[in-house]
Parts: sequence; C-alpha cells; structure tokens
Amino acid sequence: MKNKKFIFFDIDGTLLNDEKMPLESTVQALRQLQKNGHEIAIATGRNLFLAQEVIDTFQLDNYIVCNGAAGYFKHELKYENKLDLNAFEKLLQISDESGHQVVYESAHALARRHESIENNASEAMRSIEFEVPDHDVSFYQNNPLYQALLFYKEEEKAIYEDGAFPEFRFVRWHDAGVDVLPNPGSKAQTALWMAKHLGFAHEDTIAFGDGNNDYELISSVGYGVAMGNAVDPVKDVAKFVTKDCNSGGIAYALEKLGLL
Repeated sequence: MKNKKFIFFDIDGTLLNDEKMPLESTVQALRQLQKNGHEIAIATGRNLFLAQEVIDTFQLDNYIVCNGAAGYFKHELKYENKLDLNAFEKLLQISDESGHQVVYESAHALARRHESIENNASEAMRSIEFEVPDHDVSFYQNNPLYQALLFYKEEEKAIYEDGAFPEFRFVRWHDAGVDVLPNPGSKAQTALWMAKHLGFAHEDTIAFGDGNNDYELISSVGYGVAMGNAVDPVKDVAKFVTKDCNSGGIAYALEKLGLL
C-alpha cells in the first residue's frame, strides 16, 4: 500500500483491550503511522468527553465522535449532524411512559434525564467504565444534541424501532443500552465525507472495528479490518480479520498491510 492512507479506528474492543486499556504495541503502531505520513482518526460511539483520554494517549488530531454526528479535523469541528428535536421530544414522552431512562449527549458533555438511576442505565454505563452522568432534565434544550443513550432490553425494541421514529437510527451496544442517532448518519458517512473532503481516494481509506456500530464503516471504506473479537456481521463484511484486541490485533494488521 504505497499511497498515504486515512485510517479510522474504533475505541472499545479495538484500540482498547477488554480492560479498557491500550496495548503498548497499539500505541507505538499509531505513532509510526503518523511518522509515515498517514492520517489517522478515531471513529467512536463515545462523545468527545468520553473519548478525551484516548485522544490524549494516542496524540490524535482527528476524531469522529457520537457515532459520526460530530467530526473534528485538526481539532476543529468540520462536520455535524444533530438529532431532530421535535422527534426527540416525542421519543422522550414515550420513554418516560415506558420507564426507560435517557442520557443526553453533546460533543463535550452528558447528562441524564431522570433524577433517579435505574439498573439498566448504571450497568450499561459501567460496561464502558463510566458512571451515569449528572441529572439535568433540560440539557437537550440548551446544548447541541448529537446523540442520546436509551436504556431498554432487546425484547422492548418494538416500542421505538418498528418505524415510529424514522428520524433516528437505533444501534445496540449493550444488553440494556442503545445509541439513538440521526438518520441518516453514521461513522461511515462522516469518515467518508472527511476523507473525500481532504482529497483521499476511496481505495485509500481503511477502518478497524468490532461492534454493531462499526458494520457500515467496515463495509463502506476501501479496506475494512475486523478485530478478532468482532461480532460476526462485522467479520463477514471485512476484507481482513485480525487478532483480537487483547492480542495485538492492530499492530498485526498494520504490519500485514505494509503500513508500519
């Protein structure tokens, strides 16, 4: 692969291992990519606040957060896709009636809608090693809203996912947690927009990921790499399946691709 590449990395289960820590081989691999002149970015479901430690660890200038709803290049916001507020208020009414808790997300902050904290919300947030954020019921009215977290089980999905909200996409990331995203909108849409905007050919885009919210990204870039720990649908659309996130999968794949 001789041309300079734009390479996008998911965080959880990709750049970070199961202990939510980066492997030293991964840190060194990304630094070598930068030295070799490639552009790199994270493409994550986390917002900027939740991703900041990873951004700092890898010394990144580019980041796609909130599942693509906000894209930053050289630390400047270049792309945004906010939730439809009229539809969101209808969703809040139904979630309140159904007893499902909501966390609002801007690029820089999170807030929970309900004063009490329900088990589904706390368990899902702890799975990414964060606590449920502070209570601020009117947060979404005073901040740009890029995505929301909605906490319900798979068997309850018909309440939201059977066509009641065409303005949104619902992507499950935990047994009890779902991302509410703008529709259309995805990591893939923002990554490909950013790459094209910066003059990268489609064949010079690469992405690494593992989860359901990486499916479109892995299947849409020029070369998709699934982690060994990826869900089967992501592996099925990837051009290469590397080792898992605990076994040096990032460095292994980049070496195989001739980028290090």
